[in-house]
Amino acid sequence: MKAGKLVCGTDACIESIKKKKVTLLIVAEDASSNTKSKFNRIAEEYKVELMVLGEKENLSRSVGKVDKAVFAILDSGLSEKLKQIFMETKGAIK
Repeated sequence: MKAGKLVCGTDACIESIKKKKVTLLIVAEDASSNTKSKFNRIAEEYKVELMVLGEKENLSRSVGKVDKAVFAILDSGLSEKLKQIFMETKGAIK
């Protein structure tokens, strides 16, 4: 993304995780079980916080993309704000 605070898509997210740039990883609830397992494992290995929420279509549309299931937040301030919003809505994000 233009501001450099978000990357999306499997390959781009994995690359950013390996470079230790990711502060929060978001995986869509309707991502495949294989994708969820893969990113759970990677998040554990690299000690990245992971949230499973929302639907691919809505998450993708919100960042101007199509059919993305994985999003990596690279900015700690943005990560904290997203976690705060999620906690305030008690997971009502779809």
